[in-house]
Amino acid sequence: MSSTNAPIHVLYVDDDPALVDLVGEYLEREVERLEVDTATDVDEALERFHDPDEQIDCIVSDHEMSGMDGLAFLRAVRETDPHLPFLIYTGRGSEEVAQEAISQGVTDYMQKARGMAQYAVLANRIVQAVEKYRAERDTRRRLLALETAWQGICIVDRGGEVEYANSAFLDLYGYREDQLLGRPWEELYPAAEAERLREEVLPRLQDTGGWAGESVGLHETGETFPQTMSVAELPDGGFVAAADHLDRTREDGRATLGEEAED
Repeated sequence: MSSTNAPIHVLYVDDDPALVDLVGEYLEREVERLEVDTATDVDEALERFHDPDEQIDCIVSDHEMSGMDGLAFLRAVRETDPHLPFLIYTGRGSEEVAQEAISQGVTDYMQKARGMAQYAVLANRIVQAVEKYRAERDTRRRLLALETAWQGICIVDRGGEVEYANSAFLDLYGYREDQLLGRPWEELYPAAEAERLREEVLPRLQDTGGWAGESVGLHETGETFPQTMSVAELPDGGFVAAADHLDRTREDGRATLGEEAED
């Protein structure tokens, strides 16, 4: 199921039992994807928030409630999850409360109003907040995967400059991140090798979308080293490259063959 069609699980918190059920019902009517559960006090809401079996994509909370108010609730949630969409939806808010909510990391702040139109607005804000949250979460996960990869990985923009390099890539070439980002990719290779890659590899990317083979890298110290490399074209015209030291690749291969022979 695509993220644009996936259900959105909302926890709506308000200490007015009649109102909390009514708002939850109207939100589900406005957007079919919304599945709204309710709580009438913050203690109950926090229990559900911390329950690993509960799926919560967004919290919507009143501010003025008996016991813990909406801002205190927000702070408690942010101590555990700084990114989860949290909307304050209140009938007795003020500019001071709104500013404090923003400083505490609220996702959105909305004043309750008369009429049915407010529920469409609230439902739309929930959907937008969750879709943004999911997109940013997916980006963080991809970056984490790149950072923990054993291969050196870099992304080159359509202008030919390095815009991202993971730790393994920086180690392979001997650069710090601030030294490498923004450099033309050609500076990572001896002049003759850079010319070969321009003439042989870049046309292959345009024709087939990818290339894999051996190359010669240029370390920050000026030393050259053999490497294996695979390159794939990106939709925006740039490309992503994965590289590793050729000697290490061969050693890993021999180790694997040796292990298989022993088995």
